[in-house]
Amino acid sequence: MTPEGTSSDHSVSLSLPGWRDADAEALVSQIRAGGQPALSERGVDGARAYLEERAAAGPPGPEVGWVRDEMVSYGAESVPVRVYGPTVESSGPIVVYFHGGGWVVGSVAASDAFCRRLCRAAQCVVVSVDYPLAPEHPFPAAVESATSAVEWSASQAAAWGADPQWVVVLGDSAGGNIGTVAVRRLSAAGMTAVRRQILAYPGTSPDRASSGGHFGHEWPLTDSDRSWFKAQYVAEDLRADPDVAPLLADLRGLPPTTILLGGCDPIAVEGLAYANRLWDAGVSVDLHFFSGQVHGFLTFDESILPRSREALGLIANAIRNS
Repeated sequence: MTPEGTSSDHSVSLSLPGWRDADAEALVSQIRAGGQPALSERGVDGARAYLEERAAAGPPGPEVGWVRDEMVSYGAESVPVRVYGPTVESSGPIVVYFHGGGWVVGSVAASDAFCRRLCRAAQCVVVSVDYPLAPEHPFPAAVESATSAVEWSASQAAAWGADPQWVVVLGDSAGGNIGTVAVRRLSAAGMTAVRRQILAYPGTSPDRASSGGHFGHEWPLTDSDRSWFKAQYVAEDLRADPDVAPLLADLRGLPPTTILLGGCDPIAVEGLAYANRLWDAGVSVDLHFFSGQVHGFLTFDESILPRSREALGLIANAIRNS
């Protein structure tokens, strides 16, 4: 079936609407009224502190069956992960999750409420990966830890009551970038078979040129933030590396892919371009466009952005039907 809005030659175009929906507009207006500086203006430490404070002030996630913190060792390195178990014991899926944050901010703690909601919605084991952040740990540290974390999670699945053959990788924003690179690495090496990758507004392009649209100038993600994040993560001469810019990679053989994009997100065009490349490579793509939504909408609590509940339900169905 040809996706809606896709021409017969599989090319994809995007015309961003000129408005946010009412809830997204109210959120952006609230932030604007508070005079909050952009993340790039806060510096690395300030941006991290701001994100952690916002996450701690938000609604807590629901109770799940169990939670445990683990360490994944690979070579001389290790990466912390937090594992969430469902309330219902069954040999179901295991989802390896990579948070967003421009490769610079974000953490397992800040992602806790979302991972709890995901665990409950999909009744699956969730492994949230606290991959190393830039600029202290520039490319390729994050993707190396991510690849190892997926492989390790599959090896541990049975001990957690999950099916080691039912591995799903989920990432949003920079986490979508890291996640899809890890999946491609594992696929190319004939290692852990990932049944599905789910990418919410992933970063896929080799550059951070201006979006050319209205939404590149406002919270939650400005064009200046995008350029700043990329500068922290990777040197200029490495930006065309397919492990930095998956849009440039050989995508043949990747698993079925679900992509979620927001209509008021300045990097929606990157996600659409990646969907197009996947289709051209013969990959099954399930594309969902959330008109009126801003960057990051998936991980907001539904009390703040109600359509995040719809997005979470869509993802839960994709996981259970993989």
